[in-house]
Amino acid sequence: MILDTLLRWVWIAVAFCLAAFVAIVVLFSLGTLWAGEELREVAETRGDWILWHGSDAFGALFFTSAVLPALTALPGLIAIIAGELFHIRSLVYYTAAGGVALIAVPLLAGAPQEMNQPAIPAADYMTLFATAGFAAGFFYWLIAGRKA
Repeated sequence: MILDTLLRWVWIAVAFCLAAFVAIVVLFSLGTLWAGEELREVAETRGDWILWHGSDAFGALFFTSAVLPALTALPGLIAIIAGELFHIRSLVYYTAAGGVALIAVPLLAGAPQEMNQPAIPAADYMTLFATAGFAAGFFYWLIAGRKA
């Protein structure tokens, strides 16, 4: 009995790490594409062909440098522990909890609080985080959450 519980919690930790990896892959893939498209639009309006051709590389660099310091696993970990403790097996719960957990990451990281800047990050930015969270939540449910 104790060994089963211990193995379950080890599996939960492994599944959480795999789901976090899925979230990071989705977030950085979509974020790089989004930032590259934004840079291409700026390059076209300015006629800067060097920026236009390097927009994917510059987009990856800018998005990674902006997002990497804000990443934290705490909201996702809280969602998973709550699901496991309450024996929640619902696909909807884990998918929604993953999305909400990743939406919370930029908000917890501290949006600019100056008078001229909004307190909530841009909608496109939040959509990227939500999509990555939904993918991670679904992946976690697929490999571990169904048997909570």
